[in-house]
Amino acid sequence: MSTQPFRLRIRINDKEIELSGSRDEVMKALDDLSIIVNKVSEAFTLTSTTSRSHAHKLEGKKTVEEDILPTVTVSSGASCPEVITKILATKWGKKKPRTLSDLLEIMKINAIHYPIGTIKGRLTDLTKKGVLRRIHTNKGYGYILIKSLK
Repeated sequence: MSTQPFRLRIRINDKEIELSGSRDEVMKALDDLSIIVNKVSEAFTLTSTTSRSHAHKLEGKKTVEEDILPTVTVSSGASCPEVITKILATKWGKKKPRTLSDLLEIMKINAIHYPIGTIKGRLTDLTKKGVLRRIHTNKGYGYILIKSLK
């Protein structure tokens, strides 16, 4: 008799954990659920409040400087311009002009997915509308937030 894999997902606000294994293993782990949730909540808190380093290579690209990277929470129906302005409105976004690759990395870390062509187009649109300013930097063009979306 083969046992089917058993999975249980638990969502707390915008964080989620998944327990998997045999049904008996998952049910046994549920006895310690409060301990598990406390440990996971503690880990999520530490991750979002401490500096996350980018001293690793990203897909063969240059190493990105160390920064405190923002945790961005958006609704599932958020438009690309809303996401871009929300990212650039963070302390990280205001620190210096942010390039397309910077924005892509933050979106990737925060599991926000838009095609690169869409992001490029929205950066151009937002610049034309005066919401963003495009500045030439030594890494290419960077964007800063001038005013919020209306």
